[in-house]
Amino acid sequence: MLRFFLVIPVTATALLLAASVQAEPLPRPMTAVDMIELPGLSSPSLSPDGKHLIYLRTDTDWQENKRIRRYRLLDLETGKALPPPESESADESFDDVQWRPDGSGFITLLEREGDEFDQIYFYSLESRSFSRLTDHGSSISSAYWTPDGNTLVFVAPRQDDAETRRLLDDDWLLRPYDSARNREIWRLDTASSETEPLVAGDFSVRSVSLSRNGRYLSYRRVPNHLLEAVHDGDVWTLDLERGRQTRWTDNRHSESSPSLSPDNRTLAYMATVNARLEPYYEDKVFVHRRGAPAPRRLLADVAMEAVDYAWDASGKGLYILGNTGLRSDLYHFRLDDGALSRLTDGDHVISNWSYDPGLDVHVARITSADDPGEIYVMRDRDEGFVKVTGEYAEWRKAFLLPHQEGVSWSGPGDVEIEGLLVYPLGYESGKAYPLVTITHGGPRSSSQFGSWNTSRYVSVLAGQGYAVLLPNHRGGTGYGDDFVRDMYGAYFRNAHHDVMAGIDAMIERGIADPERLIKMGWSAGGHMVNKLITLTDRFRAASSGAGASEWLSMHGESDVRHNRQWNFGGFPWQEDPPLAQYRRDSPLLRASRVTTPTLFFAGEKDVRVPPTQSILMHRGVRAAGTPTELYLGDNQPHQFSKPSFRLFKINTELAWYARYALDESYEPVFPAVPEQSGDDDATAATAVP
Repeated sequence: MLRFFLVIPVTATALLLAASVQAEPLPRPMTAVDMIELPGLSSPSLSPDGKHLIYLRTDTDWQENKRIRRYRLLDLETGKALPPPESESADESFDDVQWRPDGSGFITLLEREGDEFDQIYFYSLESRSFSRLTDHGSSISSAYWTPDGNTLVFVAPRQDDAETRRLLDDDWLLRPYDSARNREIWRLDTASSETEPLVAGDFSVRSVSLSRNGRYLSYRRVPNHLLEAVHDGDVWTLDLERGRQTRWTDNRHSESSPSLSPDNRTLAYMATVNARLEPYYEDKVFVHRRGAPAPRRLLADVAMEAVDYAWDASGKGLYILGNTGLRSDLYHFRLDDGALSRLTDGDHVISNWSYDPGLDVHVARITSADDPGEIYVMRDRDEGFVKVTGEYAEWRKAFLLPHQEGVSWSGPGDVEIEGLLVYPLGYESGKAYPLVTITHGGPRSSSQFGSWNTSRYVSVLAGQGYAVLLPNHRGGTGYGDDFVRDMYGAYFRNAHHDVMAGIDAMIERGIADPERLIKMGWSAGGHMVNKLITLTDRFRAASSGAGASEWLSMHGESDVRHNRQWNFGGFPWQEDPPLAQYRRDSPLLRASRVTTPTLFFAGEKDVRVPPTQSILMHRGVRAAGTPTELYLGDNQPHQFSKPSFRLFKINTELAWYARYALDESYEPVFPAVPEQSGDDDATAATAVP
């Protein structure tokens, strides 16, 4: 039998094609630079006709040393990207948007050339340009359209008179410490450009929202605009037609995100109290029917933290975004019979969620172990969320990502504790790896799948050969009232034991090498580092970021103090103060015991956990003769904002861990930054340290 073979001549084009295929770069582990350069998506907003989606993409600009936000605009009918609004300058960042009800464009807040403060700008889809709508005498903080699209309601600080502003600008006048200008609500007629105050007085305004029909304005009236004052405010409504104000609540706790039902007869809000309005409980949604003797706490017996909510289209139920520890999902709750329906399910975190009742459409950002957070839209509950962006499509091909899974173990009292385990790249079963344990901030929060956070950078650690454990210890959220209230009366009761039990569980599973344990964390995670290094010498290295060390001074210095009175049994300046409990939980008093080489980081301008806390602990550890370094971020707040400082922290920590836990060295990585080479049109890549 004859066989015929087809002979195809090999052309130069074919050889080049083969070479390009062979040259396709293989996925590689993420580096510290990759982590800092990772773009972030946020604030997705659907146009009123459902045809367009706008969102913010945040990128790292090494030359400006900033993270800069730019708009992305999509045509959802074609799936194509549209030309986005252009920035005025290289370092201009954009803000959230509010679509005009007719869908012709949107408003946002900008401070452009010639502006003294943030003003409202309107972007027209037709002209593809911005126009300024206000010239207010203070920085506008938020703005909302009324349903007819002819009026805007906005919030801004009380305006200083011209003489006061001149004296402040020329350094002849200082504002009192612990003071903030009260916020007021104003109305703008877009046709005439005339503005008038709606709500102003000897108080400040927070959490403003408009009713669905635009008649009622809901807001929280607080004594002043200091952060601590939110616990002394109440919810009011303003009838925009009659000018009549009504007080809805009268209590001593904070109600967040107040919103009226579509029929304007029921007020919903979120609060951290129980049904008797007692403090320090899991965040839940409350509904208060007009005339009812007390509000109703929804899902009181469900172990789930309410993160956000919205009235459904009918007003007979609510959508609730709930945190259950490692995951966040969307639920629907019916008010008549209390039926709870789960609309999503997976190892993911839903955030940046919003609901449009007119379109009956949900928009959200969904994050998972292999997705830093694309934007999704849900038009049909049976179909679920559908991805509409592809910002990370090529990115996934470039990097190797570690496997993540939920794990659990028993803490003291046989309480089940959950955590996130991140395996090192190239994991081999039966082999023990160095373990980095990272505790979350808050402490009223939880570690969740994905964990795309530059202060944790789990994918980078996994690429360096570390296993990573993120325990959700008691005192955190998502696991019910009893769990979060474990810190009521004592900050360090069981939380630190939960963490150590998790480490032991990973050792028993054969994943963690007991001789190569590392501890790190930021904020409340830093508090935990400071505590554990005073109790054990099992860690080979540690890093504490913005961690408290001496609770008495911490309470006096921090801008947030309210919840800590429940941790320690009262305020330090009250009559017969509980000073013994403040001392008992202060790691500084046991700094002489520390043998773990420890790094400390803090923001120089941090008002949440002032840098003195890190300075005290660092000096205590140094006095004990233990290796330690402290780095203060110049002019930085609670979280480092400069990309260079974020990169420095990761590089420094990796070098520290390699030196003290692995007896190895680590070579820092730096970005390649375009550098002017004389010709304005020519640039050269330069690695900057």
